Amino acid sequence: MNNINVFTGPMKSGKSSTIIKTANELKNKGENVKVFKPTIDDRFGTGFVQDRNGNKIDAININKIEELENYDADSYVIDEFQFLEGNLNIIKNLANRGKKFYIAGLNLTTEKKVFGHMGEIMEASDNVQMFKAHCDFCASANAIYSYCTAPKTGDILVAGDDVYFAVCPECYDRLEFSRK
Repeated sequence: MNNINVFTGPMKSGKSSTIIKTANELKNKGENVKVFKPTIDDRFGTGFVQDRNGNKIDAININKIEELENYDADSYVIDEFQFLEGNLNIIKNLANRGKKFYIAGLNLTTEKKVFGHMGEIMEASDNVQMFKAHCDFCASANAIYSYCTAPKTGDILVAGDDVYFAVCPECYDRLEFSRK
C-alpha cells in the first residue's frame, strides 16, 4: 500500500532534500500535495522547508498532528516530524482512507533515544528508509547519529550546524568519552 513512508536518519543525511524532491514530483503528477513543518523549526525561516543546499518548498507551519485534519490533500508531506506532538491515529486513519504520507525526521536524539513520535511512526509505516551522512569529524560515510556540542536540557534544542553534527559510531563514542 505504501501510504505511510518515512525517511529517517541523522542530521545532514538528505532527509529534507528528499522531502522537497518527493513533494515536487507528486505535484508534477497533478496530485493535491500539502507540505508541513513544525512551527518550532525556524532555523531557515517559517512557511517553507529548506535543505542545506538552499532548495526550498512552501510549507504550512503546524504545532500538533491533529492540525493535519484541517487540510485536504492526496499526499501529506511532513518535515522534522520528531518535533510534532499529538495523536498518531490521525495519520493512521487518513492513511486507511487512501491518503499518502511522506514523513522525514531524526530517528534519535543526540543521546541516542528515540526522538518524539519517530519510533511509533516507523512502526506504523509501510516503508522506512534509513539515511546516513558523512561524519563531520572523520568524513566516513557511516554517520548514523546526530551530536550536539551545546549544553541542552531535554531532547529539543533548535539550533544549526554550528551546534549539531553528523557523526559515525566511533566518533560519537570518542566525543562522549572526551566529555567525561
